[in-house]
Amino acid sequence: MTKGNNTKKNKKKKINNEKHFKEETPKVIEEVVSNDISEEVREEKKQTIEKVRRDLHFEKNDSGDELSKLAKIVFIVTAIIIVFYFITTFVTRKANAINTVKKLKTDNKAEIQYESIIIGSMLKIDGNYYVLIENNDDEKIDEYRTAVQTIKANDEAPKIYRANLSNSFNKSYLAKESDYNSDLSKFKVKGTTLIKVSDHKIEKTYDAYDDIKGELDKLQ
Repeated sequence: MTKGNNTKKNKKKKINNEKHFKEETPKVIEEVVSNDISEEVREEKKQTIEKVRRDLHFEKNDSGDELSKLAKIVFIVTAIIIVFYFITTFVTRKANAINTVKKLKTDNKAEIQYESIIIGSMLKIDGNYYVLIENNDDEKIDEYRTAVQTIKANDEAPKIYRANLSNSFNKSYLAKESDYNSDLSKFKVKGTTLIKVSDHKIEKTYDAYDDIKGELDKLQ
């Protein structure tokens, strides 16, 4: 409130000074050029005119300085708002990107955990399902994997998991002779094998191409 009052007072003072200057200057000039006054008085009048002019010039400059300061303040505030906006936008976008990456990693991890399984734990899952034990050296492995993906796309099909023999936890189950024992400490396979599990036990096994392919086709 004080600053506003001072500004009003300054404007009023300026107007009064200009009015006074316009009213009095002709009178003073007339007195200066008149021969009816002494040289001393004439010089004093000249100095008065110059003083009034300087005062008016100072007030105009002072008003200009105030406008210049106000413009600078507005510019600085605007610049701060713009910078703050860009920083906020950048931080928000970066946070969203990080959250998106984390979500994708979590989703991928969940999907991998769902698809992949360790042979030593394959009988611990409740319910009925299949486990495709994969041998990467099997020339038909890509065909089996394509069939598995088709089965997974069918919501009504039974669950099917994959266990790869190249996994360090599964390598020990590869042998020259197979043993499809529900006691997994004795369990062995010779290569790619499809296992049907029911109630934590091995119900059926398929280890020949025709048998594996035929059972996968039925599940689709």
